[in-house]
Amino acid sequence: MRHLLTIAIAMTLLVSCSTSRNNAQQGGRLNPDQVFTITDDDIARETLSINSTIKGQWTYSGPSVDVSGKNVLAGIGKPIAKGKIKKKLKNAFKKIGLDKARPQFTFNEDGTCAVTLLGKSLKGTYNYNPSQEKISIKWHGVPVTARLKRDGKKKLHLTFDADKLLSILTLAGNFTDSSTIKALSFLMDHYDDVMVGFELKK
Repeated sequence: MRHLLTIAIAMTLLVSCSTSRNNAQQGGRLNPDQVFTITDDDIARETLSINSTIKGQWTYSGPSVDVSGKNVLAGIGKPIAKGKIKKKLKNAFKKIGLDKARPQFTFNEDGTCAVTLLGKSLKGTYNYNPSQEKISIKWHGVPVTARLKRDGKKKLHLTFDADKLLSILTLAGNFTDSSTIKALSFLMDHYDDVMVGFELKK
């Protein structure tokens, strides 16, 4: 009798283990939706991680130029072209007082930003794509796309299309002096496919 009871218990345990194993296998199967679904929390974490690479306050230290077009480079090398444009840009920035005003850009991890430019303070939001070196900054609902290159941990190059930079500076400075406008306008009149803007340091 005792022998039969032992066999019964053993059989019960075997059935129980087999059932549990089958259930585990069925329950352990990965649902494609579970694997490929991206949640809002996933996006938020990734955004914070990306934004952390540029977070902080960055101050203007000089002009920055990014040359990519063929028209500018006709007959001269890229370094020479950049040097010539940068010299003209530095003179133009000096005319409008950027050397003294020293613009500041503050990028926060949560996607908000603040800019102090020629006496005006602007707050907005931004979206940064490091793989494409692009940043879209939105002030008062108006987006402005720029190129943002990291140069080490304590330097950024923030450059715009020439016409966009001229519009931003003219709006912020409220210029009325025609010579100042002329100094800025050379960028649009003489150069194509050139990004111009600011070298920023922490």
